[in-house]
Amino acid sequence: MAEDPVVAAANGHQIDLDSVHSPADFAQACKWLRAGRSYAALRRAAKPRPLPPATLSDLLNAKSTPTRDTVITFLIACGLDQDAAQRPWLAAWERVATTNQPHPAAAVRVRLARPRLLGVHAAIQVPGATEDMPAYVPRDFDADLSATLTAASAQGGFILLVGGASVGKTRALYEAIRAQLTEWWLLHPADCQEINAFTEAPTPRTVLWLDEMQRYLNQPTGLSVGTLRQLITAGAVVVATLWPDEYTMRTVRPPAGQPDPYDNDRQLLGLADQVIKVSETFSLAERRRGETLAGTDQRIRIALDSTDAGFTQVLAAGPALIHRWEHADPYARAVLTAAVDATRLGMRHPLPPALLKAMAPAYCTGRERAVAPADWFEMALEYATEVLQGAAAALAPAGGEGATMGEVAGFEVADYLLQHTGVQRRVQPVRADAWEALLAHAHHRDDVERLAAGAKDRLRLCYAVPLYRRVLEAGDSQEANNRLAELAARQGRTEDIEEAIHRQPGTRPPMAEVPDMLLANPRVEELRVAADRGDAHAADRLAELLATRQRKELGARAASGDLKAARLLTEHDLHNDIWIQHAYDCECVRWRSYWRAWLLAEDGYVDDAITIVRGHRHYNDDPIALWAWLLAEHGRVDTLVAHARNERQLARLLLDHDHVEALRIRASSDGDGYSHYTYDQLINAHIDGERGRTPDHADSSLGAWRLAELLADPGRVEDALAVLRTYADLPLPYGWTAWADRRLAEVLFDHGRIDELRLRAARRSAAARRLADLLVQRGRVEEALTMLRGLADQNHPQATWLLVRLLVERKRTEEALAILRPLVELHESDRMLPAERWEWPTRRLAQLLAADGRIGELRDLIEGFRARADLGNHYAAQQLVELLSEHGHAGELRAEVDAGNPFAADRVVEQLARQGRFHEAGRMWRFGLTAEGLIAERPSQGLRP
Repeated sequence: MAEDPVVAAANGHQIDLDSVHSPADFAQACKWLRAGRSYAALRRAAKPRPLPPATLSDLLNAKSTPTRDTVITFLIACGLDQDAAQRPWLAAWERVATTNQPHPAAAVRVRLARPRLLGVHAAIQVPGATEDMPAYVPRDFDADLSATLTAASAQGGFILLVGGASVGKTRALYEAIRAQLTEWWLLHPADCQEINAFTEAPTPRTVLWLDEMQRYLNQPTGLSVGTLRQLITAGAVVVATLWPDEYTMRTVRPPAGQPDPYDNDRQLLGLADQVIKVSETFSLAERRRGETLAGTDQRIRIALDSTDAGFTQVLAAGPALIHRWEHADPYARAVLTAAVDATRLGMRHPLPPALLKAMAPAYCTGRERAVAPADWFEMALEYATEVLQGAAAALAPAGGEGATMGEVAGFEVADYLLQHTGVQRRVQPVRADAWEALLAHAHHRDDVERLAAGAKDRLRLCYAVPLYRRVLEAGDSQEANNRLAELAARQGRTEDIEEAIHRQPGTRPPMAEVPDMLLANPRVEELRVAADRGDAHAADRLAELLATRQRKELGARAASGDLKAARLLTEHDLHNDIWIQHAYDCECVRWRSYWRAWLLAEDGYVDDAITIVRGHRHYNDDPIALWAWLLAEHGRVDTLVAHARNERQLARLLLDHDHVEALRIRASSDGDGYSHYTYDQLINAHIDGERGRTPDHADSSLGAWRLAELLADPGRVEDALAVLRTYADLPLPYGWTAWADRRLAEVLFDHGRIDELRLRAARRSAAARRLADLLVQRGRVEEALTMLRGLADQNHPQATWLLVRLLVERKRTEEALAILRPLVELHESDRMLPAERWEWPTRRLAQLLAADGRIGELRDLIEGFRARADLGNHYAAQQLVELLSEHGHAGELRAEVDAGNPFAADRVVEQLARQGRFHEAGRMWRFGLTAEGLIAERPSQGLRP
């Protein structure tokens, strides 16, 4: 029985606050701390805080539970005015105040939580070490973590630590909540069902512990953003850890038009009050703190002295794990390698022993298989599961759903071993018998779905198809159905496409994206015919093909030194980026085709442009307007007249496109005077804008453009500028006002209005470009560069691009490189939000390095992206593929397919086609690769049950 606190004080003992569990205990402890001070003395010491006698009487006689503020005032009056001195007293008060409050049945007090059960790695064991864990070495981020926890404890919050395996993130989080939320309840949920149950009846002062958060996300019914939002609103403090690759994979938005399986996770992770990145290595300050503790714990001394791994990794036996794998006998190494491959291909649940036993022979030579002892697998498991230095095993036994006590459901690979060997084996093909074992023994639906996606990205279509079918057998899956339809379309299996449509009535699965280089002329003609009939899907494909063909022609000319071609190519890329993003924002994919049609028409591909737009003409008035523009601008008045929806629309379109004579003829033939109506309508649209009424952009913007043109032609420049200013400054998305902004800059440029251009340049890309062009044209190059540098310093994307372009054109490569290098470092960093990234600096830097013969620097750039791709960064993986493709690294590009880089397959196919190897390219795209990496000769088996 615990000694009474007052008796303890009388005996000269220090007060034992851990023994305080009731209001009476707390009152006795406060009497001890009072140490004979009178009520009057306590009130004087507490000033300016109030401490009335009645409040003191209630506190010291346990008449009621005091408030936190009362306790703090009493502590100050007793001389405890520092946070460190107050903390144990406040913890004791918290324990007393919350004793009778409801809490989750499975929760424990934070101070009683066992760190090993929360996921803190066991440390290496050395002679003389008596504690389970070494002393905690404070980290540089502890202050930020503490401040965020304090704020979250007041109103609820979510804190996330991101770092690799064994870097100390879980230990840091444990130490932080133990120091600040000692008497809170801690709930460590087994699964999302337990989280959902808690969300239905949340309790106050509860910490939700989500170590390795991906375990709660990698499920069909994973943690939802709505559930997390409810928990935060209820006042819970949610703390979590996540690997960098898992974080990046879930937060990087996929390219426009691609599936977005992590939309929920991206929103969920975006709720974090703070995301703390935990470094793999100790800083100098952290090492100095470690040195102060090394004399008391030999484990800290060993970790500080190690040179082959970081401090926390050594403590968690990381090097011993790698040594275990590298020096295993053939059979243990085969089992460990099979476990690593199965996990990196998509297995997240514990790996069943039957799976490891079936996969392992794929990693042994024929002789090793022939001479294997009868108990080879049992001996291999015994070796792989041995706990090293008392801390970790290469394979850790794990239970599973429905498993009984003492039953091993499977094995999990040690995090540190998985990260180390996963990088080494990233581009290693997985043999056919290993894939077959996965097909036979993977049973969890989400594991199977990940394996299917990994097989597809690696072009192992013969395994992707049956795996996707396994997903469908387990229940409805739109994603699996779409992917099966896509693969069937690649191989021309119409009946399988219809089957996919039948499985998901009311939807049409996306068709396969045919690589542009594989579309021969007969296929283009088929697309032309289909688009001309109004097939919007065919129009999209045709637009993409023709735009890509033109882009490649421009690229070839630019590569030969044609600066005009290079400028056009960059313009097209920028414009396409703007419109594709606009299409994504508006969920209006047809705008991509419209813009490409526009560019094609401007460069002389009028028939192709008209065909593309005609494929979309049934949607609404927007494509009618663009189609009419194409017809009218290129003299197709008869076609325009034939397809106008009504006479009023026709009159409007004819005037918009300056076909006044055609309008006069039609007006005189029916006497309705539509020309006056249309002209008045255009003037009124402009007047409405000047009076502060926003015109309807869908109806009047094209007309205002033509009105400005008509006014500018006879010299009414001020009137034209007034119209253009009105529309350029409308409070609408830039996609709607860009035409006016560009034309305004052109008119200002044509009439030498430098001052106005300079003012607009700070806000508008078009104005910045025109001003730079005007200054260069007048020989004021340095002034143009100074202006662009100023805008570039303000993070102005097109001004920065123009600055680099001008420097390169004038052979000032070093200056251009000095601008690009920090830009690349900034925009490729993980701290940059995907929507804020600029992609062009990386490509431009690589081009300049290659042109200048700086192969070593180019290689360093590529390796940087490879390192980030190894950590699961999808954006880095995409940039890596583009660099390898553009700079002729064919072998490395091909290896990215084996690595499962989802962006590599199309580039490899295009590369083969550019080399004239169309037959091989076609077979690779249609049939994929064999397990060993050879181009398959026939369709994937299993497309049909």
